[in-house]
Amino acid sequence: MDRRRLLKWGLAAGTLGTTGVAGGLTLLGPQRMRWPAIGDGTRDRPDVPRRVAVIGGGLAGMAASAALAARGYTVDLYEQSDALGGKLSGWPVRVGDVEMPMEHGFHGFFSQYYNLLELLAEAGADGDLVRQDGYGVLYRDRPAERFGNTVTPFPYELLEVVARSRSLGLGDVAGDRPGMRELLAYDPVRTFARWDGVDVETFVRETRLDGAFADLILRPFGQASMNALTGFSAAEAIRFFHFYMLGNPEGLGFSALGRGCHLAVIAPLQAHLERLGVRVHLRTPVRRVAFDGGHARGVVLGGAGAVPEVRVDAASVPERGWVAVGAVFVRRTEAGFEARDSRCTHMGCPVALAADGGFVCPCHAGRYDGEGRNVAGPPPRPLDRLDAREESGEVVVRGVSAADEELVPADAVVLAMEVRGLRALSEASDLRHHAPVLARAAESEGEADPYSVVRFWLDRPVDPARTAFYTVADYPWTDGLAVYSSFQASARDWAERTGGSIVESHAYAIPPGQQGSLETYRDGLLAELREALPELAEARVVHEEAMTQSNFTRFAPGDHARRPSTATDVANLFVAGDHVRLPFPAFLMEAAVASGRLAANHVLAADRVREVAIPTVAWRGKLADLV
Repeated sequence: MDRRRLLKWGLAAGTLGTTGVAGGLTLLGPQRMRWPAIGDGTRDRPDVPRRVAVIGGGLAGMAASAALAARGYTVDLYEQSDALGGKLSGWPVRVGDVEMPMEHGFHGFFSQYYNLLELLAEAGADGDLVRQDGYGVLYRDRPAERFGNTVTPFPYELLEVVARSRSLGLGDVAGDRPGMRELLAYDPVRTFARWDGVDVETFVRETRLDGAFADLILRPFGQASMNALTGFSAAEAIRFFHFYMLGNPEGLGFSALGRGCHLAVIAPLQAHLERLGVRVHLRTPVRRVAFDGGHARGVVLGGAGAVPEVRVDAASVPERGWVAVGAVFVRRTEAGFEARDSRCTHMGCPVALAADGGFVCPCHAGRYDGEGRNVAGPPPRPLDRLDAREESGEVVVRGVSAADEELVPADAVVLAMEVRGLRALSEASDLRHHAPVLARAAESEGEADPYSVVRFWLDRPVDPARTAFYTVADYPWTDGLAVYSSFQASARDWAERTGGSIVESHAYAIPPGQQGSLETYRDGLLAELREALPELAEARVVHEEAMTQSNFTRFAPGDHARRPSTATDVANLFVAGDHVRLPFPAFLMEAAVASGRLAANHVLAADRVREVAIPTVAWRGKLADLV
């Protein structure tokens, strides 16, 4: 450590100590903890055969399924798309004559993702994690900062950040700044009681945090929650910083995947589930949960083409081309009428009519021709054909009738779905009658503003001194950059062979005033990429993959108290996902896996079966009792 940093660190320690923010540094370091068991089960397996239905094949559903199957339960895992993984799924794309992996966007696997990393290790899926030596923060009008290449625990970590920073001064973290005390003293009850009704920007103003600390750390890191800070609960932001920066003994260390998500994580996890005996049902949407006598008694399946019946005046269907009618597309033919399901066969996103007469999926740039055949992007098959007939002057597109439904009995049901899916299932299952508390929670939840991801294959290299990932501040569009050619094997090979680079640009939580077409996002991100990384200013785009979605959880002021928890008002119905209100700090992928394990533990506890251990970061800030 150079003299400047040593002096700055020493002064920071002294300054923080004199303001009462940190004292007795040796005793304040956070410890990894373990969430208490729900019950007192000691059995290795249930006494009688038990069957559990898990709805949703993302990380939450896979974690719940693995935990239950390992204890001898019969588990049916239902996923409506063609592949497991949810937001972590991936697919191959063609770049010239080479097939390369693509996914929803860069994921950092932080060292405090204890439950996720344990799940990957159990499945033998941790071999592709590539440890990174830090990540940068790029600013438009000030020098870049570099963080994350330390495993120094709190509070030394905070002092290390100050010491390393080119722009952050002692006065930005010390003195009369109530906001710093709130960040250092997270408490799950007090913090949410005081700050959940306030957005981050208001919190910054009211607690005198505005200035270099907010500009250099709070805002750039906070936007990684995928929520716009003007609509992000201040209490959730404090919890976010506690989880990632202040409440874990590992510091800011993280890894990236050396292969695509579907190759490195999802395929081995699916194989692991199948070895445990989990019955994985792909392309199998669950229409609703069935109830009887105050309990969930199973799930009702309706087939891959399950859509509501649609009726439209036959005269309103044009002579040529498709017309959108509800959740389907209809057109005239020489033989009468035909219809296609409007859901993309990749992950169920609603497709739109394209200018060339075909269809386009805005989520992952999937394309279909005018016959509904998949011709580009990740869709694995054509749009599903539906039965369409003319009856008494109407075109009737048949949905699934009661005769087509299949009831699959279950002793417990886990709803491991993202917000939109839970809301739809809640309405279909009439949860207002059977589980009113859960129904109100599902209806009140929402998604953050849409985000866009564009991956560029470029004909010029990125400076090799750059980190693999950057948080980006002060740009209208760009919030993150991932240099895939520095850590993913196939991207590195392509870059070495061509002399180019592969960089992914992220725009998180695009506000309503900026929302527009995918082309608009792409153009804005490319222009800012050339500015943020000047060595690419003249680079030519050889290939690109672009997508936009709206499926990350909203953490708006006031949302916390209304969120569902893993247990519901039905004794054998549980909820999992990164949107669930957990009793311990966790976010994003770790929240999904931890919630899945916690939901499984509720099932195990009811049967007096030994539960799965759930490691966590510190539940409270070490200074919580002092504030």
